[in-house]
Amino acid sequence: MLTKILKWTLAIIILLIISLFAIPSIFNDAIANQIKKGINENLATELQFKDSNISFFNHFPSLTFSFQEVNLSSSQPFEKDSLITAKELGFGINVFKLIFSDKVVINETYLTDCHIKLVKDKFGRNNYDIFKATDTITTNKIETETDTTALGLNLNLKHLKIDNATVHYEDQDLGITMISNGLNYNGRGGIVNGKLELGSKLDITSVDVVFDHVDYLKGKKLKARSFTIYDTENLSITLDKNTIALNDLKVNFHGKLDVFENGFAYNLLFNTEDGTLEDVVSALPPKYTEWSKTVSLNGDLDAKLQLTGYTGIVPKASVIERTNVEVNIYDGKIKHADADKAVENLYLKFKGDITGDEIKIKLDSLNFSLNNEITSGQILAQGKMDSLYIKSNIKSNIDLNILNQTLKLPDLQFNGLLIADVAVDGVYQPSLSKFPKTNGTFNLSKGYLLTSGYPEPIKDITLNAIVKNEGQTYAESSLTVNALNFSFLENQFTSSGVFKNFDNLEYLIKGKGDIDFTTLNQIVELPVLIANGQLKADLNLKGQLNNPNSNNTHSGSLILKDIEINTNELQYPVFIKEGEFLFLNDRMAFSNLNVKYQSSDVIMNGYFQNYLDYGLYKKGVLLGDLKLASSKIDITEFFPKQEQIQQQTDSITNTNNIETIVSGVMQVPKNIDLAIEVKIDTLQYNKLVITTLSGDLGVKEQSLFLKNSHLQMADGTADLSGFYQPTAIDQALFAMDIKVKNLNIKKGYNSIDLFKELAPAAAQASGIASVDYKLTGTLDKEMLPVLSALKGKGVLKVRNVKFDGYKLLGKVSEKSGFDALNDPKISEITINSKLDNNVLELEQFKFKVSPFRLRLEGQTTLDGELSLKMRIGLPPIGLIGIPVVIEGNSDEFDVKVGKKSSDLNTLETDTSSYTEDKIKQMSTLKDSIRESASVDEISKMKQSIQNVNSDAIKTQKTDTLKVQN
Repeated sequence: MLTKILKWTLAIIILLIISLFAIPSIFNDAIANQIKKGINENLATELQFKDSNISFFNHFPSLTFSFQEVNLSSSQPFEKDSLITAKELGFGINVFKLIFSDKVVINETYLTDCHIKLVKDKFGRNNYDIFKATDTITTNKIETETDTTALGLNLNLKHLKIDNATVHYEDQDLGITMISNGLNYNGRGGIVNGKLELGSKLDITSVDVVFDHVDYLKGKKLKARSFTIYDTENLSITLDKNTIALNDLKVNFHGKLDVFENGFAYNLLFNTEDGTLEDVVSALPPKYTEWSKTVSLNGDLDAKLQLTGYTGIVPKASVIERTNVEVNIYDGKIKHADADKAVENLYLKFKGDITGDEIKIKLDSLNFSLNNEITSGQILAQGKMDSLYIKSNIKSNIDLNILNQTLKLPDLQFNGLLIADVAVDGVYQPSLSKFPKTNGTFNLSKGYLLTSGYPEPIKDITLNAIVKNEGQTYAESSLTVNALNFSFLENQFTSSGVFKNFDNLEYLIKGKGDIDFTTLNQIVELPVLIANGQLKADLNLKGQLNNPNSNNTHSGSLILKDIEINTNELQYPVFIKEGEFLFLNDRMAFSNLNVKYQSSDVIMNGYFQNYLDYGLYKKGVLLGDLKLASSKIDITEFFPKQEQIQQQTDSITNTNNIETIVSGVMQVPKNIDLAIEVKIDTLQYNKLVITTLSGDLGVKEQSLFLKNSHLQMADGTADLSGFYQPTAIDQALFAMDIKVKNLNIKKGYNSIDLFKELAPAAAQASGIASVDYKLTGTLDKEMLPVLSALKGKGVLKVRNVKFDGYKLLGKVSEKSGFDALNDPKISEITINSKLDNNVLELEQFKFKVSPFRLRLEGQTTLDGELSLKMRIGLPPIGLIGIPVVIEGNSDEFDVKVGKKSSDLNTLETDTSSYTEDKIKQMSTLKDSIRESASVDEISKMKQSIQNVNSDAIKTQKTDTLKVQN
């Protein structure tokens, strides 16, 4: 019996061995053909390989068809780059399906020794969209394994295994780059009770993460274990039993993602597992990892994070936004190996919850000791941002020199003595001028700061400040800055300030010294708009805002040199080459302020008023009178722009070009009331070049107003007035009253886009034109007129006109048989017209084409529809005339003799988005714009400032606002 069993066993083994070699040989061609055919049918890119084989031994016991030395090209427009290169791309074959059903069923995929590069550019294009666009991807006889049983459906959709991969991911739009080396992934899945369950294991030897040019992870180890359930019926994803280990820090996470037709909702929870301070530091950016090797870190950490939210359109029950954070640190201790003292008894207990617009932040305790001095603090903030209850108590006495020696943080050195004692209790509610009861002092002396950004430190830092509020209102609040001083690069800067009654601020501000923003920003990122340049200050400001009876006394100066300013409102930086601000009571005058923005440059002189109110309060309005002179301004440089892909198609290829286009209307700053006298040598607007522009420009109520302006363009002169008001980020309202004389018709047509739309016949004409027209309308997001929203009326006069190939008169000539009407010369025409609802209505006008006398009237739409009637008066004096009707589109129209024309339909449009009352209101504002102060007035004011006795500029003591100790 035993011998028989051994014989059968041996026979089976021999059969299996034979099968291991025979099956690949028998089915090699069939498998290879089906897989290659399926790949070609579904891939939109090219898969190249050096060789292929089929064997049980590549990934035993799976029968595996493998491509060797694989190169898979990226999708367009990255087709010249490789998406995947690999030593092996293998597909595991279901042997039983292969033998008994003659089907090639793939249930496993293998990638070995591969490099994967995933790229998404700033336009949203990616290199991994490699599949052909079909409703469902089907592969000829390549299927996933299915098994239908009485117990339910059990489907093994995928087993993906990646060995020793390098994955490079780059998102140029978000500025994120991730590089993973030594990546090993093993994932399996199946359907149980109608739900897809996937489990995976991920190990990465080294992970690098760069965001916005800053290394956040460098050479970190990453391990992840996950189990995910996909409910395909209810379109939800449950994350269960997921763990990530980043170096020594382990984080568990679970949650749920619900997918809807036009959006999704999520609820995710993260928490640390047996965390310590040392584990946290191991997950920090690279420089802190090296630092941690020389530091003793003790203490336990518990942290939880819940993120609940949604994007797109979701059911009402899913419209929830919540962030909940809990962090606890127990018995912490930090000490550098070379330090004598340690940060000890570190305790932190923090809870934070933001649900919708409700806020609750609670710092139950923040305590630590250093050199027998205890720092402690508690904070509670609860409510909404516009009505927030705050209670806090913070006390600290820290020798920063000892703390610096204790920590020895990388790239940072600091010294000084810091003493703080702040107590706050009450409601912060700006709309009702409520301010919490506050009593606080902050004192930093002998401060010193050195970073890796610059080899020289900021020294002698002194900050002595007192904040008080004995009641609970803005009026009872005060802030006293007895000193804010520092020295940098041998430049001293000293300042002090007293601020009372935050409703109507009483102030005393003193400042003197030099600030080098270029090098200072290399040490520490300053919370100001100035990125580079130098400032020299010597000023003394005393007074009260919003009080007409206050006797404000301002004196001193600010000198600027090579200043660079970056703002969110402008795409490019503003450069101030040089300029000087002089203070005299309520005015801040400036002279020879040389400003450059891209190719535009201006020199400004004038003064500002109400500048402190504008700088400190949201509703403060900056007043000013300026004189602006410029050799060139390109107005399009102030338009919002973005890069966009423009597809160009010809009969052979499709090409994508990246172009910079206008992406919104030009915005006008809020709370500005300026009167500006402008003199511009060249003003450029696309192809239109305006020269010697002069006039009065007003900036008020977030609008621009122009009056009394004179300019030259297209060999002619013009007087122009009007206004411009952005009504949204993609729409603006405008009106203009323009009187043009001696305009060169051909040059005007080639340079003025609106001229092309209103007078298309000018394309075949040359001569001289004069225009007196009033026009209102809106601009779209590309700063172009919305033609259907234009309204206007006026007069066009042309003289010495010569037509060359003008289609309309050419066709009239053909139909009437009068050759003289083809390409005629006309001495003078006067046309009155009215534009409304897309229709330009031409009043009857007469002109001579020797020997005929012509009369024309009718309508034309801005999209080219014509309905005109003409009378050709026959010689000698035109008493006998031939009626002519012209109807149709400007490209294809009919000319008929003796027929009455019909009226054109107006467009039903709401694109104008403005009313006559709105136009009248803005016109009234334009007329009220004051003219800028004259050159003599500004010069006299600057002279009076310069003649102020130097003793009056010096800082003087005051009885009403005393510096507190």
